[in-house]
Amino acid sequence: MAKRYVRYYSGAFIINLIIISIIFACTGLVPFGSNNFLSSDLGTQYLTFLTELRRQIVSGNLHLYLFSQSLGDNFFPVMSYYLLSPFNLLLVFFSARNIPIAADILIMLKISTMGVTMAFFLKEYFQERSVANGIFTIAYSFCGFVASYFYDLMWLDALIMLPLVAVGVMRVIKHHQYVLYYFSILFSIIFNYYLGYMLCIFSVCFFIYIGLEDNLFHQQDKWLVIRRYLISSVLAGLSSAVVLLPTLIGMLKTAKTSFNILNYLPSARFGLEALTQLGIGGNSFDQRLEHGPSVFMTSTILILLLSYYLSSRVSNRDKQNSVFLLGILLISMFVTTFNTMWHMFQNPAGFPFRNSFIFSFACIFIARKAWQSGVVNELDVITKATCIAGILICLGYLTEWLLPKIIEKLGFDSISLNYSIDYFWLSLVCIILSGLTLLLLNRNKNFLLILFLMVGFEVIANFNSVMATADFGNQAIYQNEFDRENTILKEVKDRSNLGHRIIVSKSGLNKAFPEKYNNYNDPILFNINGLSLYSSTLNQNTLEMMKNLGYFSLNVRRISYYGGTKLTNALLGVYYRVRQWGSHYHVEENYKAPTLGFLADNNIYDFKMRSGQALSNQERLWQALNGNSTEYFKNSLLTSMQQSVIGNQKLYTYQLTTRATGPLYFYVTPFNYDKSKIYVNGKRIKTSSINVYKAATLYLGNFKRNKQVEIRILTNKTLGLNPRYFQSLDQSKFDLSVDNFKRRSLNVKSDLNHDTVRGSINVDQDAPLLLSIPYDDGWSAYVDGKKVKINKVVSNLMAIDLKKGQHNVVLNYQVPGLKLGWLVSAVAVILFISFILIVRSKDKLRDI
Repeated sequence: MAKRYVRYYSGAFIINLIIISIIFACTGLVPFGSNNFLSSDLGTQYLTFLTELRRQIVSGNLHLYLFSQSLGDNFFPVMSYYLLSPFNLLLVFFSARNIPIAADILIMLKISTMGVTMAFFLKEYFQERSVANGIFTIAYSFCGFVASYFYDLMWLDALIMLPLVAVGVMRVIKHHQYVLYYFSILFSIIFNYYLGYMLCIFSVCFFIYIGLEDNLFHQQDKWLVIRRYLISSVLAGLSSAVVLLPTLIGMLKTAKTSFNILNYLPSARFGLEALTQLGIGGNSFDQRLEHGPSVFMTSTILILLLSYYLSSRVSNRDKQNSVFLLGILLISMFVTTFNTMWHMFQNPAGFPFRNSFIFSFACIFIARKAWQSGVVNELDVITKATCIAGILICLGYLTEWLLPKIIEKLGFDSISLNYSIDYFWLSLVCIILSGLTLLLLNRNKNFLLILFLMVGFEVIANFNSVMATADFGNQAIYQNEFDRENTILKEVKDRSNLGHRIIVSKSGLNKAFPEKYNNYNDPILFNINGLSLYSSTLNQNTLEMMKNLGYFSLNVRRISYYGGTKLTNALLGVYYRVRQWGSHYHVEENYKAPTLGFLADNNIYDFKMRSGQALSNQERLWQALNGNSTEYFKNSLLTSMQQSVIGNQKLYTYQLTTRATGPLYFYVTPFNYDKSKIYVNGKRIKTSSINVYKAATLYLGNFKRNKQVEIRILTNKTLGLNPRYFQSLDQSKFDLSVDNFKRRSLNVKSDLNHDTVRGSINVDQDAPLLLSIPYDDGWSAYVDGKKVKINKVVSNLMAIDLKKGQHNVVLNYQVPGLKLGWLVSAVAVILFISFILIVRSKDKLRDI
């Protein structure tokens, strides 16, 4: 008996592993080739976070605050969203340079494990370890969601847990057993709270479905079962408070809390064109940000699903129950209101219909019920279902083809067609062959092997349809460039003060990426204190503060190093700038930058940012820090401006005279540098390797006082004769102030790779210590062992008051809500254990 179980589950794992290996091998992905998947979020976010997690695990130094997250931020929300999968423990077997290989192997293992849990569900529900179950485990493990989003590898854990949640719900109703359900919900939330939340909603839907099927709601003990189910659900949710509570507190500081009424209007999310998703190639990597629900489930499953409703072998009651389950899940995707609610009350920023895997699971489950009912023995039913499946595909492609033409005929802009006619014909052929195989299966059971091959072929073809439009990186180049940059940055880091920051403005890693690599997360990747970040957990207050200082931000998930000036570099303690120049790395050193803490004037407490006035904000901030009214930035004298039209753009020619010796900066908001050209004295100014679509401070060059400068700007934006556009930093006055701050800066003695900042400082007179660390309730400050108040200044930085004398300063960080989360989780676990003991004792008494 044990050997049969081993063969059954190991078979499900190995079949999936073989299929995903074939898929990866066909595209030359590591470990089967030199390609790696460094596109989309896997290349820009997950790779970096996995590298950081590996670093912490291998070093044994687990810390929850990273100074490599922009100016510094709570790392816990990143961990809870991206990194809590138990599969990530395997990262210890890979070097940092081989994390892209590790990511691919993790994906392969997760998809293979989906087969095991789905096989478990099918065995539990249908009470048989049939070979035919393999068809349904393959269809589930390689459904449209997996093919479309496999590179969002942290979501794959939810597909592993979904069948376990379903079995847990069944055991609650059928056997009054609660342990599996409790732990399946608990771990679903812990592994990835975002999709874990969706599984909680699914558990309610599936509870009602199984309850209807088992006639629970007409039994005497219905309220007892319902009450116990709800208690188990609530306790499972509370037991995950150690993850949910600190994550919630952290995410409330991001832009995820924004509200848009349009996301709740009861509008339709898609039309008949979504039927193309039922066939092969309904999705591509190019369409990842906007497409219909990914509900591909193979032709065999589709035919069996339709047969379930056409067959006389299935009772009307069972059909009605399944309509309830599928209907609820379909409406949750179709109606904007419910779709938003399923996505944690936020409209997804790309990658839509993230709950489509639940609908696919339900469809595959109903198809398996059709198989058990013997619909394959009804030739007319299979024939009808095959014809309907073909009609649905035709209808989807016809809508996809016809709708743009109708819109164009009405006088609107033409719409590019996203479908492939080849996949249309391939889908039709597969439907016909699958229907024919099901018909022949009634005569000869050996056709089951053909059915397996058909399902395998379709999932491989559909998966490759997504991969066909994706570009791949090169693992060999990545390893080489990673080692080079890591060596340079380690040397630079060793030379710099512990309290300084480093900018990587151009990286050799770009050669390994198939898309433009913008270095947002290089600080995390190489464990340096930086400025930039690309993450869904980006602190909104930090983002707004840096934008108001002139730094570029594409959206609420990105903040760039680009847009800084000498003043902001000094303010934020930027000591080095590293960039690749040809085949070499060039290191620029800012010797005068103070550390991340320095003494300032009390006027800092009264300073307020003004939106959209970057250079003015810098000027007033520097005056507040110094406690004077010195003019550090000086507007240029505009002597003339000429305007002409060139094509669809306007050319502005400015004649100006500088009023200070030092760097000249340009700032207008909003301004699209990517679609504009700027020339200074006839020489074009290169904006950045980053495409700057919005406002950012632009360095125009270094000029002496009273220098005549001609600036030409070719742009779509309307400009005026405004001297505030062009401002020079008075270098001599600025240098004097920076020297003062450097002398009075904090001597940082900790490496910042722990949740502690330690340093000493000599205070010549009472003054606030400005810390270029984002304000966070998790920080506590101690001066000479005594706790002091932390003040919020400069929109989102910290300051503490210091008295005259020599002081030791210590900052300790504790994740807000983590202690309370542990307490709530511990209490909830104890309550659940007590609940189980009480339930068992009562059930024993009832049995007596």
